[in-house]
Amino acid sequence: MQDVTFIDGGSLPVPEGVTRDWFKAAAESRAEDEKLFSLVREAFQRKIDVGVHVPTYPQYRDMIGQFLDIIKDEKNCYEPYALKEENAKILELEIIDEVAKRYKEETGKTLEVRVCVAGPTDLYLQAFGTSMFRDAYHYMAMNIDRFVRKAFETAKNFKIRTIALDEPSLGMNDRIQFFDPDIVSALTLASTYARQQGADVEIHLHSPLKYKVVCETPINVIGVEYAATPSYLDLFDREYLEASGTYVRLGVSRTDIGNLIGAINEKYEVNAWKEKEYMQKIVTEMETPEVIKKRLETACAVLGDRIRYASPDCGLAFWPDQELAFKLLENTAKGIDAFNAENRGKE
Repeated sequence: MQDVTFIDGGSLPVPEGVTRDWFKAAAESRAEDEKLFSLVREAFQRKIDVGVHVPTYPQYRDMIGQFLDIIKDEKNCYEPYALKEENAKILELEIIDEVAKRYKEETGKTLEVRVCVAGPTDLYLQAFGTSMFRDAYHYMAMNIDRFVRKAFETAKNFKIRTIALDEPSLGMNDRIQFFDPDIVSALTLASTYARQQGADVEIHLHSPLKYKVVCETPINVIGVEYAATPSYLDLFDREYLEASGTYVRLGVSRTDIGNLIGAINEKYEVNAWKEKEYMQKIVTEMETPEVIKKRLETACAVLGDRIRYASPDCGLAFWPDQELAFKLLENTAKGIDAFNAENRGKE
């Protein structure tokens, strides 16, 4: 079995002293580039330092808004909601290129990066609600394709290993009106170019209920939140995955911070939101490298070499602070690395 690659979800708690609103304003106005660039580069470097194999650019902005705001701005489009490719920029990729350049100079290796973009379904739901307009859905998929193309153009000092489409509504939102062929068409348009470039395309689904629909598209990696919901493993058919050439990205460390803190509160009869020293128990007693390694072992017994990537369940935007978030990333790295080392020893 090949080593399992550690990727992260992208989002982080904002650094102390700034807000998400500040990041949004700074990215749009470009009035404070020095501070913006420094904060993004520092967090990206730290992801590398704690052991993320294929890091995602630090996501401090709203996942959907980051893309939809550009699409909705008429000056960026040649007609409403039809984005010009030259305007389909992910600023954070331009910012992290300097870190990748330094990484190459210091190690002699090209850094592999995961690029996360909002999926066409979630973009559509945010822009148009649940009414079914196939042309608009097609436009959203076409716009994502343009962001993906521009991302590859931007990657001068790093290699895009994975494009991730964030589509938590698929399998979770029962108000989606589109039929499966519509979804297959949109996901195919959004993923084809990246696959042609040799990159993996992951879809981040909170639930794998619709994974067989995804298997009909060029998307070849399905990401699910297994750590918090182990029963999701039972929904996969390994033979179906093998027949369709599809792999899995498993969440192996929990990110549902409210539930984690609730468990701490109950166990120690405290309010960890106020007595913050108790929050450390999340990473010293609950989400430890040993627990994470065990989850991966359990999943491997079911899915075997269909597991290509492992990560925290989701992003870490709503965690209390960066220190706790980076400690979870570090524990996840240690758990995955220990799993890989043990598997290599069996060969």
